[in-house]
Amino acid sequence: LENSNLTDSAVDVDAIVSGKCIAVPVTDECVDRFETQVKENSTTVDTSGHDSWETYAIAHGRQLCPFSSSAMGNQNHAMTSRLAQQNCDGIMEKKNQNNHAAAEIRNLTNIHCVVVEILVDYYSENTKKSDSSLDQKELTSLQAMVKTKVSSLSIKTCPKKLEVMGDDRTLVVPSTAFLLQEQETKNDFHQLLMNFSSKIHNDCPDRTDHPTMYKIQVKLWKNLASLYKSPRVVRRGDIDPESGVRESGHRILWPLPVSITSSNNDAAKCTNHGYTPQSTGPDSPGWITVTEHKIRQSFDLTRVMFSRGNVTEKKRFGLLVQPDEYVLDMYAGIGYYTLPALVHGRARHVTACEWNPNAVFALRHNLKANKVDERATVLEGDCRLTLQALMTNQKEGGNTHHYFDRISLGLLPSSEGGWPIAIECLNREKGGWLHVHGNVATKERQQWAHWLCRSLVCISTKNEYSTDWHAVCNHIERVKSFAPKVDHYVADVFVGPLSSPSLFGKGVDNVTTTGVLHSGVFTATPLDVSTPSCALNTEGVIHQKWMM
Repeated sequence: LENSNLTDSAVDVDAIVSGKCIAVPVTDECVDRFETQVKENSTTVDTSGHDSWETYAIAHGRQLCPFSSSAMGNQNHAMTSRLAQQNCDGIMEKKNQNNHAAAEIRNLTNIHCVVVEILVDYYSENTKKSDSSLDQKELTSLQAMVKTKVSSLSIKTCPKKLEVMGDDRTLVVPSTAFLLQEQETKNDFHQLLMNFSSKIHNDCPDRTDHPTMYKIQVKLWKNLASLYKSPRVVRRGDIDPESGVRESGHRILWPLPVSITSSNNDAAKCTNHGYTPQSTGPDSPGWITVTEHKIRQSFDLTRVMFSRGNVTEKKRFGLLVQPDEYVLDMYAGIGYYTLPALVHGRARHVTACEWNPNAVFALRHNLKANKVDERATVLEGDCRLTLQALMTNQKEGGNTHHYFDRISLGLLPSSEGGWPIAIECLNREKGGWLHVHGNVATKERQQWAHWLCRSLVCISTKNEYSTDWHAVCNHIERVKSFAPKVDHYVADVFVGPLSSPSLFGKGVDNVTTTGVLHSGVFTATPLDVSTPSCALNTEGVIHQKWMM
């Protein structure tokens, strides 16, 4: 494009719309310098004879940086950024007629802007009721004070960005964010609201149960939901390790049902910590759908855990499954690996085991929703018991339907307790593939693979039909980080006779013993391989130093 000035008449709208222009991201300092040059040079930008980008600029503006680029495939976060910019622009226009105040608040994140807006609005509304409304100078001063206080909040209590989850964009708030604490030591957000409510109502600053704080909190959830275009807000909760079924700790913050809002005490508690709905299933407050790789996964987020970090592994597993295979998913959950095996792998049949009743309900729903329920069997209960009963019935009936070609052992931190029954469930003639998940110290990755192979061989040789079986690991997939120096891995291990056709084309066609393939090099597993830290002890309990 030819050199143009930046007056309104110089902006070639047709060129922009037709795609003859490109938008180039630059730093804030570049835009400031550019604006200064435009003011000093009303017609052209002085580039001192150099052919710089400024020579070709026909328009400029400012945009909040996206949380992640849509080019990286994260359309939700790209959309969130655009919505955040629109919302922040609305706040600026509404609250800041003064240019200096507008520049101050512009430095805040979109979430900070929402908090500032709520506090300023609440203060203004309450001072109006007392016939002492703020003039513009006082409002500007209040905005500057609130902006300073909010910008100093820790990222733990006031994060810079929030997570959206599911097809409906449910907003997920971290467990420590915007939390009013009951204990004696208060976080900085609680302290801010305490001081703010005391300032409005002239209360004792040490009072911690003032209803103003909960009213502000309710408005915060509502406005954040509006910002992110979310139908509800939930607080993230930890999975209770003592629950036995790994139930979700997520709780709904907004909206609250009428039965709760009618009680001040219950409303205050639920506004802060969230609540678990009494009902479950489709159309219940906690029901959510997450679509990944064209697979719809629905569940109650207040009752069932869900990890988005496993999305690539789900796809990989689905691509490994072959159309003629019988597949066993020993820890199915809502169908994390069962559904990819059926939808993408087109398995002949999948047997899915799960003992959480809420997960079983969601699993059956998802099988029907994805129209694959006719090729699936759900076994509810402890898989070690349900599969043992299945094997017993199979032996008595002479049915080979439940001899499996591929088994998923997707239990963390370890599925070691399920290995014996998994070996027993493999195809008796040709063996099969085990996909073993585990949380493993990063430096013990290879050691874990060798120990896993040796352990599986020791188990298999106890069966009279598998005394000549070997274990060969041809791939170790890193799924995600679990903790510092600890990763979630999946080992693809073939267990069976080395002459099995299941090994053909897997890079280990000519191996003669148990071992691990790594970077194209096969290494035999020693008989005395050392035990990694992720192994269960003699009492069946995992105990790793990094867990302390």
